[in-house]
Amino acid sequence: MKANNYLKIFSGIIVCLLAISGWRFYTSSPLLTQKDKMIIDSLFEETKPQCIGRYTIDVPISFNNQLNDFIFIDEFKMESKFIYPPAFKQRIELREKELNDAINQPQNEMQNAPFIKESIQLPDNKGIIFDRNISGEDDLSRMLEAHIYVDNIAFIITTKILDLSDPKYSERKKIYINAGFSEFDMNTKPARLAQMKSLISRLSGRINDTIIPTEKGICIPNGFIADDSNVHKNRISYTYENDDLIFGLETDDTILGSDDTLLNRSPGIYGALLKSNQRTIKKGELLLGKIPAQEWLISGAQKLHGQGDPFPSYNFILFANESIASYQQPWLSFGMDNNSKKSRYNQAQMVEIWDRIVGSLRYKPNAF
Repeated sequence: MKANNYLKIFSGIIVCLLAISGWRFYTSSPLLTQKDKMIIDSLFEETKPQCIGRYTIDVPISFNNQLNDFIFIDEFKMESKFIYPPAFKQRIELREKELNDAINQPQNEMQNAPFIKESIQLPDNKGIIFDRNISGEDDLSRMLEAHIYVDNIAFIITTKILDLSDPKYSERKKIYINAGFSEFDMNTKPARLAQMKSLISRLSGRINDTIIPTEKGICIPNGFIADDSNVHKNRISYTYENDDLIFGLETDDTILGSDDTLLNRSPGIYGALLKSNQRTIKKGELLLGKIPAQEWLISGAQKLHGQGDPFPSYNFILFANESIASYQQPWLSFGMDNNSKKSRYNQAQMVEIWDRIVGSLRYKPNAF
């Protein structure tokens, strides 16, 4: 699933946040009937653990993460996918041909040839790193693009670099020097390449995403990155979608705690909810194990593509560690909605699904 779909998935969360600037109005949570409970018990009859960053949750066995390209580690963007070795080999061959041919595209000038500046083979047939141009840009600004195959998982890692070492950029280099750039700043390739190789060395695949690593480090879709002695910036998202709902999570350990919490963003929601014909199902503070959290569950009505009879809409959101967020207590958000989906689940069932997944939140073993 591509990033634009990720934005769609979290559109309900964003709408909810725009509305949720606060409102001290409470409505009672719906009661779960015996029939409702049987339906949800059936959904959760078999669950599986899922590791997201340094957290673990339990989801129904039928839930599968569909977002594999929203992984940001320091200055690197990553994506992951299970493929067989022949397919990985073919992927590299096709990509190399595509990049070599790119110089002939009208947006690329021959003075920036070759399009691939360097191909770096990784040991043990682990993959390759392309130092390549960026289409439509001068070749002082380039991309390191790594294709890695480990434990039956193919990873793509990209990062942007600046390289003014070519003599043709001598005049432009003077401008950078006058702006206060150092020699290190004007050629970021060596440092960024070393960082990329370090990241690759700590990377392993997880073909079975129900196996939770016990080593110190972070889980990413289809993979795991072991900790080293450095502090890294990690932002990771997962999304589970079916015909009834979309459930998403995001963790970001660069966000620091503050008083700007979900429940403190309260003034003004009364009018916003009335205007949008939505209401609060429940909201409040939770303690999930040792993890403090705040949630807000909203219901309303929607029409499919703005047409037809209205049907229920649900937008649930939760923030964990929001007031105390740090590297050791990473910020985490949950969101669940049924935007453009005529869910078979009623309000009580949707709340129960939410409560069961949210209630399973915990840190992974050896999280730190």
